[in-house]
Amino acid sequence: MQFAGFTLRNNLFVAPMAGVTDRPFRQLCKKLGAGVAVSEMVTSNSLLYGSEKTRRRADHTGEVDPISVQIAGADPAMMAEAAKYNADNGAQIIDINMGCPAKKVCNVMAGSALMQDEPLVARILEAVVKAVPDTPVTLKFRTGWNRANKNAPTIARIAEASGIRAIAIHGRTRADQYMGEAEYDTIAHVKTLVSIPVIANGDI
Repeated sequence: MQFAGFTLRNNLFVAPMAGVTDRPFRQLCKKLGAGVAVSEMVTSNSLLYGSEKTRRRADHTGEVDPISVQIAGADPAMMAEAAKYNADNGAQIIDINMGCPAKKVCNVMAGSALMQDEPLVARILEAVVKAVPDTPVTLKFRTGWNRANKNAPTIARIAEASGIRAIAIHGRTRADQYMGEAEYDTIAHVKTLVSIPVIANGDI
């Protein structure tokens, strides 16, 4: 499979999961056959770049290509700096988090909370893509904030127009958290609207 400039062994992706997809776990998943294993989300707050947690997450020693690092935040300039920091430290793909439903993340308008502000989404995506012109940028998001506000199609179009190379959609709204069944029909509909790769996420 061709993905973001890389030839993958298959179309199986390990989604980024905080507290789960650390480097040893990613290495194990790739050894067992995963085409891509995305890192835990890394903060876009430059004040935390020197923390032990951030240093560990920026260490990709021994990882098999491609190395995909997810960044999280709500400020376009800080997200751009985070993208450059991680690209300079070995990231071969930058993934943007707009899917995390955690309250502490959404309370600072990051993660899936960003889906409520489409103009801000566009500014963040454009800033990150511009910051790392030689590194492909991908985006992970949900079907919407809640059942009454399912704007995944709009976000997907914004992503493609901003230069995002691929999108991954968790088939639930933020309000759904991890409950119920994933909306594969919604993901399939989004795929008909854009020409970039669309990765289905949820329930696997």
